[in-house]
Amino acid sequence: MNESLYNNFEAVKELNRVDGFDPTKVMRHIVEPMEDGTSSERCYLDVAYRKLWFRLKYPQGAIKKFVREITDQFAIVEAKVYLDRSDPADNYIANAIVKRYFNPEDKLGDKYLELAETAAVGRALADAGFGIQFADSSDSMDPNVVDTPVGLPQGVKINTITGEVMQPPQPTAPAAANAETKNTAAQTPVNPQNPIPVNPSPAFTMEMPMEAIMPMMTLDYATKFIVDCGVYKGKTLGQVAMEKPTALEWYVNSYKGKNNILRAAAKFLLDRAAA
Repeated sequence: MNESLYNNFEAVKELNRVDGFDPTKVMRHIVEPMEDGTSSERCYLDVAYRKLWFRLKYPQGAIKKFVREITDQFAIVEAKVYLDRSDPADNYIANAIVKRYFNPEDKLGDKYLELAETAAVGRALADAGFGIQFADSSDSMDPNVVDTPVGLPQGVKINTITGEVMQPPQPTAPAAANAETKNTAAQTPVNPQNPIPVNPSPAFTMEMPMEAIMPMMTLDYATKFIVDCGVYKGKTLGQVAMEKPTALEWYVNSYKGKNNILRAAAKFLLDRAAA
């Protein structure tokens, strides 16, 4: 295993030290194949633990995320780290910008916005001193790994080049696979003039109170929700958030229509951006 900065320098161990919390106890060891047939192992701290570490060190701090651009093909997200949540907008100690592409062939291909958001937060925290300690001191300072949820199921691996989580192949009978393909095609129609799929059938309805919809809302659904009225009709809320973020506040506070899913999705994105 390559030596990390943490192991090589005593001073690095004191960086952002928190009594009672040892990040080495929760870091992972990633094994990567080399061109010569051997393997290389390095330490890695998941974003979930970096965020925990940061909260313990700076309980009044803030990690702010900004969707800088999003299309049906890619997402660009910036994350900024503040020592105090009341600090001015330009008084951050670290930031990172990440771009991730939609890949329909990958199981997480439609999660490109979430992958970009997580990677941006992870890199910003590393630059702030929460994770860079475990980078290889003799090689790259930023491992080519996109952070994934802690506790990967057995058999699941990480593609260290693309950062995608690779699921083990599941045997499927041909007939069942064909039936599943037909059902998926029937449930998710696509406008031939617009590659963005129409809103899938949710577990909630527009007549339900917004408060009842919010717990069932997801980032993926909210981002891809298609506005059905007004000047942004036909666009996703993700696109609206890029073009005019204040429109999301209008949908939550001033929209007079009956579609509470629109209200809930807009509020979900606002809350996520402020988290």
